Amino acid sequence: MKTRRGAAVIGLGNWGSSLAAALAGAGLLLERVHTRRRMSRSKLDAQVLWLCVPDAAIATTAEWLAAQRGDLSGQIVVHSSGALDRGVLAATERAGARTGSVHPMMSFPTRCVIGLKGTHLGVEAADAATRKQLFTLVRRLGGRPFAIDGKGKAMYHAGAMFGSPLLVATLAAGVRAMRAAGIEEEEALALLGPMAAATVANVQKQGLMRSFSGPLARGDAATVKVHRKALARHPLVAQTYVALAGIAAQDLPSSDRRTIQAALTEGSVENRRRR
Repeated sequence: MKTRRGAAVIGLGNWGSSLAAALAGAGLLLERVHTRRRMSRSKLDAQVLWLCVPDAAIATTAEWLAAQRGDLSGQIVVHSSGALDRGVLAATERAGARTGSVHPMMSFPTRCVIGLKGTHLGVEAADAATRKQLFTLVRRLGGRPFAIDGKGKAMYHAGAMFGSPLLVATLAAGVRAMRAAGIEEEEALALLGPMAAATVANVQKQGLMRSFSGPLARGDAATVKVHRKALARHPLVAQTYVALAGIAAQDLPSSDRRTIQAALTEGSVENRRRR
C-alpha cells in the first residue's frame, strides 16, 4: 500500500485559513483547495483530507470526494463541525477511508490567521488507531486534543456556543440596556469589556463558584426586581436577563437562593393568565 503523508485542506474560510497556516508551519500541508469546483484539478493524495466546508455542505462534499477518488483506502477524512458527528462522512468510509472529526474550541471571526498553539480541539474517530493519529497531528500543530463521543456532539457544541458567540450576544444585551440608559455603544463596550475580561480570567484561575458576585450572589432580590421593572420595556433583553439569572440562581452560590428565584418568576403566572 502506498505510504501517504501530510494533509490537504478543503475549504479555506475563516477556520480553514488558520488550519492551513498551522499545517504549513508544521511542514504538513500538501494541498489547499478553495472550493469543490477546483477539486477536480487537485491530487488529494494526502494522508488526511480535512474538510473545512460549512456543515450543510459536508455530506455532499464527502460524496463528491468519494466519487472523484474512487478508492480512499489508507486515507483519513475528517471534518471540523462541532455539532455533526463523523456519520456525515459515510460516503468516504464506504470508499475505504477512515473517518473522524476535529473541532477547534476557538473563535475564528475573520480570515485573519489565528495560531493554534494551546488551542483545545475535540477529536472524534472511527477507532483507537485513527484517534491516536489525529491526536498526534493536533499536537504537531501546537493544539491540545481531547476525545469526544460523536453521540454527544450536538450538546457539546451547544455548550461551546456559550464560550464565544453567545458570550458576545450577552455583551450585546448589556450594550442594549446601557444604550437605553443613555450610554453610547462605544462607551458601553469600554465599560463592559474590562469587567468581562476580568471575569473570564477569574473563572479560569479559580473556577465558577469563586468568581460569582453581584446582587444574585448577595441574595439582593430588591435589586433584581428593580432590574426587571426597568427591562420591561425591552422584552428580549429582559428574557435574556431572567434566563441567565435563573441559571445563576440554580447553579451558583447565593446567600438567599429562594428569594432570588421568587424575584425572577414574580409576575410570570399573572402574565400567563392574562394571555
